[in-house]
Amino acid sequence: MENIFYLVYIHNNFIEGITLNKNNNNINITNDIYDFKNTNIGELDKKIDLSSNYWGEHLEYFLDFQKWRDHPIAFILPSEEIIFRKIRFPFQDRKKVEQALPYELEEELIINLSECTYSTKVQTLHEQKSDALILLIGNERLKNIQKICLDRDLLIRNVDSSAYALFRSKIFNNSSKDMSEVFFQVYLGSDEAFVNTIKGGHLDEIKIFPNRITEILQEYYTENEKSLPAFLTNFSRYTDRKNQSNVISKNAKIFHQLKIELQWLCSQLTLHLRIKNFKPENEIETYGIFGPLVKWDGLIFRERSFPLPESETFADRIKNKLIKNESSEIKLKKDIPDSEEIKKPHPNTLQELMEEAKHREESNEKTLLNDNESNTKPSEINIKNFNSKHSLESIDPKTSILSMIERKHWGILGDLRNQAEIFLEPHILSLFYERTPWRRLLRKNKVKFSFAVSFFIIITLSFGWEKYTKYNQLKKEVNRAKFLIKSEIRRALPGTQSTRVDQILKELSEKINNRKDAIKASKKFEKREYKNLNFLKNLSQILDKEAPFQIDSLELAPERFSISGTIDTYDRLQIFKKKLEGINEFYGKRILESNRKSPNGIVFRILIEL
Repeated sequence: MENIFYLVYIHNNFIEGITLNKNNNNINITNDIYDFKNTNIGELDKKIDLSSNYWGEHLEYFLDFQKWRDHPIAFILPSEEIIFRKIRFPFQDRKKVEQALPYELEEELIINLSECTYSTKVQTLHEQKSDALILLIGNERLKNIQKICLDRDLLIRNVDSSAYALFRSKIFNNSSKDMSEVFFQVYLGSDEAFVNTIKGGHLDEIKIFPNRITEILQEYYTENEKSLPAFLTNFSRYTDRKNQSNVISKNAKIFHQLKIELQWLCSQLTLHLRIKNFKPENEIETYGIFGPLVKWDGLIFRERSFPLPESETFADRIKNKLIKNESSEIKLKKDIPDSEEIKKPHPNTLQELMEEAKHREESNEKTLLNDNESNTKPSEINIKNFNSKHSLESIDPKTSILSMIERKHWGILGDLRNQAEIFLEPHILSLFYERTPWRRLLRKNKVKFSFAVSFFIIITLSFGWEKYTKYNQLKKEVNRAKFLIKSEIRRALPGTQSTRVDQILKELSEKINNRKDAIKASKKFEKREYKNLNFLKNLSQILDKEAPFQIDSLELAPERFSISGTIDTYDRLQIFKKKLEGINEFYGKRILESNRKSPNGIVFRILIEL
């Protein structure tokens, strides 16, 4: 089954997109699109609000022109629109971090937290500490994207920031590589400039460098064909020397401003790396269309010498590529100036590039000296400064503008193109993604759902009417049963004053229970056995009425029998003891006797263990 996915990068000046086709778990890129907005010259100095209606109209026009509908889509937004924060907590429990995070963010942000949507990733550290990485975006921006996609039945798979997307691409490519050391990702593009600091395989910081490159390029987009190879060809040949025929004069001012802005960015990048305590073992990678135009020499970032040594080779290869594609030859010949013969062999190795650059530098130097000799004395020519400014430098085709030959996108999609499929899947720091697209499903199947809902309502109403009818019938039967019960109970309780059935039943139940208790007591009285009275009767018969005899205490318990008192002689005491043994209850039981003499007679106590 064939599936189609879209990946879109939204910027102030342009919108870029990639169409991906998934067939049998194989993902292929079928189309690369970039669309620049139409900006009038009078609007170049105005800063366009990204949350304005114009931005929404530009995105709508792009989606409608490409006829992108009914498929999943992912968005990448410039990092300048995303707020990045890292907050450290003295505990590692994720739930505690999430509970405390809103209060910490309110202290960190200038804007109201309720106006933002944020995502969080908690990283545990040593000593029971943790870092929370937070990405925030305005609610209005997300709502605008959601509304535009909802109207076109586009399911939002992921909304990501450019800086974090660049970090994800690095982690994806180096999943098995040890990244314990500090690593820097430097992005210099036509859209923005930032530096990612990666520590231990985790994103530690996103540093944004606001600049004027976007505003400067707006004028270039207005006056020139929006072809990236043409721009790189002309800009790589640009130099501050006068009377250079290979530079388009109308773009000289724009290129000069771009060089000044790149020089300023190089100083800012150098300062940032020094603040981050850059070490020789730390790695640096540059991205973006201006990445090959600067280099890190171990101490500072600096702009490469213009014109670039590989500029002619770049132009020749682009021209060869255009000849193969006749449909785009006429369009791009206007932007690319004439160069050397196409059949000339092109260098592919580092050594060949260095040799060609050396020859071209020598020829340029001779041409410049010959032009100046007619107007200037030989002593006034500073050949030493000329050679130092345009000295030969090592060129790696992978990091030079030669790596831009196949690139079509001006923005960060050109750097992320090879891993475009990984940005379709959401992650823990995704700014937004849709799990259950019920709203799109409802909009897409309005007629079916309307019929289903109507049918469900009809069934529900019929079922309810049936239940209501049965309820009325049962109610009538209950009332009839109550009347019959009342009439029958009044026969048993003719004098009752109650009118309710439950009260009458309660009185009848009490009357029945009282009658049962009376009958039970009567039967129990009939069956009662007076064992204790018979025992006392037998005991009184053994006492001699004529003899002086006194009982002080008498105790009968299930375990024992005891009697104590006073008798006149020992003989009478033994006779009394023998008579006790003759009673049925005490026959064969152990009898204990104790006595003592007193002025009144013999005081005794007899204990029988039952």
